[in-house]
Amino acid sequence: MVSGLHRRTLLAAGLGVFAGCAADAPVGPPPPPGQPQRLRTLQGGFLAPVLAGGLPPPVRPGLPLPAGSGQFVRWLAPAALALRGTDLLVADAGSGRLWRADAYGLHVTGIAGAPVGRQTALALGPDLSAWVLDPFTRQVLRFGRDARLLQTLRVGIAGGAPAAIALAEDGFTLLVADAVGAAWSEHRGVGGVVRQIAPEAEGGQRISGVDALAAGRDGVVVLDRLRGVVHRVSREGRVLQTLGRGQLRQPQAVALDRLGRIYVHEAQDASIVRLAAGGEVQRWSAAELGVQQIGGIAADEMTLAVADALAGAVVLHSFAHELPREAPP
Repeated sequence: MVSGLHRRTLLAAGLGVFAGCAADAPVGPPPPPGQPQRLRTLQGGFLAPVLAGGLPPPVRPGLPLPAGSGQFVRWLAPAALALRGTDLLVADAGSGRLWRADAYGLHVTGIAGAPVGRQTALALGPDLSAWVLDPFTRQVLRFGRDARLLQTLRVGIAGGAPAAIALAEDGFTLLVADAVGAAWSEHRGVGGVVRQIAPEAEGGQRISGVDALAAGRDGVVVLDRLRGVVHRVSREGRVLQTLGRGQLRQPQAVALDRLGRIYVHEAQDASIVRLAAGGEVQRWSAAELGVQQIGGIAADEMTLAVADALAGAVVLHSFAHELPREAPP
């Protein structure tokens, strides 16, 4: 039987093979640990074929949609991203549209009715449904893989300002960051707020901000812009570790990979900073990542996606070469 890790590794390898057909694909052996390997640069895609009734063709879970055969859609200013497997959500602030794309660069599908702006936040569920935060109407909309609207939730805390979203517990719980109240709210199903969590450090001291979230196996990663740090927080709200002091000045967004490393978009010097629980820090400039202006980031497993808001592209990088080697049988 193929393990989940092995399956993901094979998928990453397949993506790398396909990306090898692109002009910007990596050549030669993988880079050393601590350095990303560029897989592919996506500038949009061909519109996927549409069946009767306006629905895209049926798909099997875990497999990409068929290659698009319609006109080529080019992104103008990609901002927020979400990545899960080979599915990629791109909020194009330039056109005001949300697109679902595949990481192979074969096709794109528009999601009509999804609010898109420079403060839009995205997430992809285990069923590949698209979650979209509209901070102005204080709503989260959930769209199926066929682009149908499945659910609309009123979110946030009274008097607060919804700023970001994340999915926990295999997608059963929606976390909504409150930038004003330095807290997050949790929502399940079609109901309202299940509970509100206000993270506290040792001694009961509240943190100063919950401006972005990333949910992991061991809790939640919280971005605190005022202090220029990220906190590892338990689901009950206890701060377990604070990282990034002296490394971050204008942090904008966070993402989390399979090994629990935290990726932070640092606006002051236009870079991506990676923080590990053991204190290791890596930093890559926008130029090193192949982008002109970082618009947003997303991570899944060992793949990092970086939006280029100026060039109208999304660049995919792999860190699969950093995975620990499995012991021989």
